[in-house]
Amino acid sequence: MKRSAHMCQIFFIPPKNRRDAQNKPMKTSVFDFHIPERLIAQTPSDKRSDSRLLVYYRRENKIIDSRVKFLPDFINDNYFLVFNNSRVIPSRIDIIKKGSGSPSQMLVLKIVDSKTVRAITEKSKKFKIGTEIIFPTGISGIIAEEIEDYIKIVKTNTDVFSNEYFEKYGYLPLPPYIKKNPTEYDKIRYQTIYGKIYGSAAAPTAGLHFDEELFAKLDDRRICYSFLSLHVGLGTFQPIYGDNIEDHKMHREEYYIAPEAAAQINDSIKNNKIIIPIGTTSLRTLETAYSNGEVKPGEGSSDIYIYPPYSFKVAGGLFTNFHTPKSSLAVLVSAMIGVKKLLEIYDYAVSKEYRFFSYGDAMLIL
Repeated sequence: MKRSAHMCQIFFIPPKNRRDAQNKPMKTSVFDFHIPERLIAQTPSDKRSDSRLLVYYRRENKIIDSRVKFLPDFINDNYFLVFNNSRVIPSRIDIIKKGSGSPSQMLVLKIVDSKTVRAITEKSKKFKIGTEIIFPTGISGIIAEEIEDYIKIVKTNTDVFSNEYFEKYGYLPLPPYIKKNPTEYDKIRYQTIYGKIYGSAAAPTAGLHFDEELFAKLDDRRICYSFLSLHVGLGTFQPIYGDNIEDHKMHREEYYIAPEAAAQINDSIKNNKIIIPIGTTSLRTLETAYSNGEVKPGEGSSDIYIYPPYSFKVAGGLFTNFHTPKSSLAVLVSAMIGVKKLLEIYDYAVSKEYRFFSYGDAMLIL
């Protein structure tokens, strides 16, 4: 599916970012909010754009309850949207420990080449360096190396590892708070309709709400958009363990911004249009790639950790899902709207029975 951006020449001065003044470290416990289990979505909405949408206007301090399908009613051609088109690898795969015959699973984080993957194994301590394993189709492999955080380098003597191989034999790595086995339906719904660049271990979930009908509405109203790629790592699920949010270290993720996309984004910036990243991954990529007044094209990697106070260089708003407690994603949102307001909005969303996390509802910050 090919999509292009309409280059609109309309001038608008974006609102200033609101930031929390910080004179001392912020405690991680501030973000340890409670989400009732009944509101943690286990399945997606029947139709992507039928998900609910909480719209928050920062200037007016106003909330509107709506649906994602009505997104074009809240923005116009003064806005430019940026999507992450990374695609999730169905990278959870059944393995057998050679010798004992014990069944287990492996989660592939990256296909290094056709004979090598970077992965995490179940019951990691039982899979030491030198352990032989058997993959589907009978291919043998070996734990060749162990690196940080139980991540292992697995090698085979056969050219076997490919996106096609994992599409055929792997399962989608659903987040731990979705307490069900993945199905064929998840293979459709835990991917964005525009995802085409394999590499993510988790879905850029804000984009799951967009369907062909919604894109058609954006096109009809000449609301411009473009795509970049950031491959989401498992660290996106990792909570902040330290006492202070400032002490957290982000995982590094690879990204790519095509020259055409960078030109469209930079043209929008020059024309004072408001950039709305679709998801925190798009936002982090833009903020990382911005230098000397423009977004730089090309390949790169990002470990940017956004927490208050932070002055956003590109993002003038954000379309995002509701995030887990003590997560870097919730902290990022608080950098845009303030910690107190984040907690107030999440309390409001709970009271209104919004659905939370990857398969849940969405939030638009303007």
